[in-house]
Amino acid sequence: MRCLLALLCLGFVGCGTAQTGAVRIDPALARLVPARTILLAGVKVDDLRSTDWYKRWVGQQPLPGLESFASETGLDPRKDLSELLLASDGVNTAVLARGKFSPPAIEMRLQRQGGRRMPCQGCTMLGNEQAAVAFLDSNTAVAGRPAAIRLVLGERGSSNGLPALLRSQLGAIPAQNQVWIAAAGGFGELAKAVPQTGNLSNLGRVFSMLESGSAGLDLRAGLRLFATAVCHSEQDARSLGDAVRGVVGLARLSTPADAPDLLKVYDAVQVEQQQRTVRVNVALSQELLDKALARLQGAPARPNRL
Repeated sequence: MRCLLALLCLGFVGCGTAQTGAVRIDPALARLVPARTILLAGVKVDDLRSTDWYKRWVGQQPLPGLESFASETGLDPRKDLSELLLASDGVNTAVLARGKFSPPAIEMRLQRQGGRRMPCQGCTMLGNEQAAVAFLDSNTAVAGRPAAIRLVLGERGSSNGLPALLRSQLGAIPAQNQVWIAAAGGFGELAKAVPQTGNLSNLGRVFSMLESGSAGLDLRAGLRLFATAVCHSEQDARSLGDAVRGVVGLARLSTPADAPDLLKVYDAVQVEQQQRTVRVNVALSQELLDKALARLQGAPARPNRL
């Protein structure tokens, strides 16, 4: 899992089906995206469940944290969710979800955890001032801080579709990607939102270089990851490309000599810079992905019997 998350970190972070020849978003979620959204990230949970990666490393693994979450909230992401969409304007961030929900049962469990009912735009939010959830119906929910939920619900019904800049970014993401992200403009606000000290401060510096970007992850057969970032200047692009190569190089140098599979993972990361654009591509076979994940988790790699 940590290997997958590390590779994702290298990804820089209408109407109808909200499609521009590529990635599709559930129409019920697309209609909820606020007009000022500058960053969208999606997870096609149903599609992800069908991958060998999910079957081996999520479906068959004991996950105590997830079990505890399901017990406390009555919501099991492994069974109840079909699609997630994260929308941010640089200040407010909300998670939009489609699935099969039982609002009364979830409300009862949240109240046992100290949550309370809060009226909001014709719906009822459940939670507190730090985190809440609102159910529009038994298949659609919005989660986040109350301010973010109120923003989403306040614009409900008045949407003209996804912001135009984001639609153009989505057009670069193939439909088969189960995990994806697209962002355009407003990175200054995102840079301010991350901590100014510590390791995460580096993310703020990356945001300050960016003009737009997109990334996608396909786990149907091994791992295929792409990321494209357009920077403000060629110098920013060189700096970003060098930074990504540096991270990969340091990871490679710190890899134990008895872990050749991890070395192959880092060697698979390709970084290219052309003028203001930086592209990252990673391609791993299912066998190599399984071996690398097993190594990072300290478990023996399991043979492919699916």
